[in-house]
Amino acid sequence: MSTPRRTIEHLIEQSILPIAQANAAATHLEVFPTKRSWLAFFDKSSLIIGMVALVLSLVFFIAYNWLHMGKIGKFALVESALVITIALYIILSFKQKFQPVQQWLLFITSIITGVLLALFGQVYQTGADTWQLFFNWALFIIPWVLIARLPVLWLLWLGLVNASLILYLDVADFLFIDANYQSMLQVGALALINFVALNAWLLSIKNTAELQTDSAHSEFANITNSKTANSENFYSKIVHSKIRLPTASGLHWSVYIVGLLSSYFITHLAIINVFDNLIFGNSTFNNTDIFITLSTILIWLGWCGFMLWRFYKRHIDLLMLTYVCGSVIAVVMFWAGKLLLKDWEAGGMLILALLLIAMSSIAVVWLRRIAHVDNINSEAELTARTRDNDEKSNPNSNPNQILAQLQQLGLISPSSTIQTVDSMNEPDNHDSTPWFIHLFFGFSGILASIFLVGFLTLILYQADIFDRPNLQWIVGIVLSMIAFALFKHRKSRNNTFWNSLAFALSGAGQLYFAFSIFGSEMDTPLDVWLFLLLQIIMTMLIPNFIYRLLSSMAALGSVVYLLSFYQLPELSLGLLALVTIVVNLQGYALLNIVPAKLRFTAFSISKALNYSSAIMLLCVSVYFIAAEYGNSFISSEATFRYHYILAQGLLILASLYGGYLILKRYPVHLAAKSSVLIGGIIIIMGIISVYVSGLLATSLIIIIAFANSQRVLLGLGVLALVSYIFWYYYQLDTSLLVKSGSMLIIGLTVLMMRWILMRQTNHKAAIL
Repeated sequence: MSTPRRTIEHLIEQSILPIAQANAAATHLEVFPTKRSWLAFFDKSSLIIGMVALVLSLVFFIAYNWLHMGKIGKFALVESALVITIALYIILSFKQKFQPVQQWLLFITSIITGVLLALFGQVYQTGADTWQLFFNWALFIIPWVLIARLPVLWLLWLGLVNASLILYLDVADFLFIDANYQSMLQVGALALINFVALNAWLLSIKNTAELQTDSAHSEFANITNSKTANSENFYSKIVHSKIRLPTASGLHWSVYIVGLLSSYFITHLAIINVFDNLIFGNSTFNNTDIFITLSTILIWLGWCGFMLWRFYKRHIDLLMLTYVCGSVIAVVMFWAGKLLLKDWEAGGMLILALLLIAMSSIAVVWLRRIAHVDNINSEAELTARTRDNDEKSNPNSNPNQILAQLQQLGLISPSSTIQTVDSMNEPDNHDSTPWFIHLFFGFSGILASIFLVGFLTLILYQADIFDRPNLQWIVGIVLSMIAFALFKHRKSRNNTFWNSLAFALSGAGQLYFAFSIFGSEMDTPLDVWLFLLLQIIMTMLIPNFIYRLLSSMAALGSVVYLLSFYQLPELSLGLLALVTIVVNLQGYALLNIVPAKLRFTAFSISKALNYSSAIMLLCVSVYFIAAEYGNSFISSEATFRYHYILAQGLLILASLYGGYLILKRYPVHLAAKSSVLIGGIIIIMGIISVYVSGLLATSLIIIIAFANSQRVLLGLGVLALVSYIFWYYYQLDTSLLVKSGSMLIIGLTVLMMRWILMRQTNHKAAIL
């Protein structure tokens, strides 16, 4: 989260900034995107969506007509598309225009190359193994990967290499390796490949960053040398220029994906022997097993040492260090589980739960301390850099300067002072702690809850009283009360270990509540209504962000189930979209209605609801909305029907309301040309994607995230959109011909709207 947005949140929590002035402060500090930023966003996103949709249309059309098209027709269609994309790239390259379009044309060319190879193998039945398809695909697109220098294309190539290696090692027979160690060889090779890829990525990013740094310093020097006597004009140039000087942390997003792959495979290598022995029940090691196990552990320790040197000593990066912490905890827990869970005793479950809580607490404290120091160093570096050119610092570089700006504007009292929130002393402070540390904390807490449930369940089972719903209800109440007391007690709340234990206890209490409700003789949907009411109460009572996030997600999931049960599944998308829009775009207005005494609690709940509503909308629109899965949500014998037009109409209305709220932030009238254009785009997108509801829903989340400068939500939206593209092919509710036509219309329409938008703005004016 950016410094201005974080400061605004702190000022609201400390009752310094009136909620009624929050939008004005966010607009002045450019937390809300500028008009120029909106134009660039629509330009890039519409280009990517339109071109990918055209490629999918081609793939779906070939798949639909597979049995009816001749060999010549199939090859002519795919090869024509390949020739057209290459020709367009060559034309644009010679004219030296539209560099992003050139890169994405090469990406599409790489995808079509894979389609052509798959087509060749299917038509002529070459008998080649599957790994050869991926290997040849990766081999043939190497020139385009090198020319395009597009991170997405690099990731595609790395994915193909991994897929070909996995498939090859599955069918290869190495005479010099025992069959029991084939899986270890496979994981070891994948760990090596991805470790090399990570270092190559880091080297490439380093060279690119050096070029960008030189360019940024050059532009910064030009502005400095042209400084006039008017210092305000000078700082206006600095703030509104596109200079982005690198800070002490933060890498390209593609590096983190490769780092995650490397972390997964090296961790898998360190625990694979434990995993295999747990599965096959072999509790004894021979000398070869001991040697290989020690070797894998030493390799893993070497990887940990490298990651600490690279991302802690040399260049601090919190997300990479979080990967290391997760890897260490996973390896320790697997080995401890092998030692403690031989006979599945209750004591082993308890020890594992406490061990996990202790290790995750230590990791979170360490990561927060590094984040705290890194933030101080980054701000000092930025302040020193600007002070070298003038005796003032960037107006938005630290909270005190932001506070001074808001005081000058009259948005807050001149005598107000901000209390800096230290993330090390506030475990539940959502704003000061990076999102991935929250995710790490939550995931560890959920696992610890499962171990605690296992411990208590084994005890109750041995006492032959586990199947009593009343007793389960009492256990859930006791665990929740203990967790609530730990969360409320100041000393335990400020201690990460006790905070982690409280979260684990509350999660275990929730599981026992679920056991007692759904294991009783209560009829459906009464049990779901009771569970929904319980989730609402627990969301309001338990003062923990991750707990409120999960509990509110469970509550919204219950609402979706009830709508399906009552034969109203079409309301799910529209309702979830409306909730997401209101809590994200009208959150400050709603908080202004809440009484002052409850405002802090309501503010904390709203931050959790911001993400939970968006996540549920993405889950429902991407994975659960297909009509063929509707029967799994209901127990009624009535015929299930899903009215796509009604559901899409409600989603369009909610999207129009979201567009209206965003336009209210800018001095734009509803009758203005830009408002009509935006409304028309929403309606057209909704109509053409009536059978592709996930496209409009995910696009809505992406726009909301961009409007609020929420990078985490933006990443979730993009990930959901990519997932939906892959998932859409396998949905059985519409034919491949309908899918092909939908993708063709969407692609052409989006590209046409982009052309109209660019022509109307002439690449200079803003969209709003």
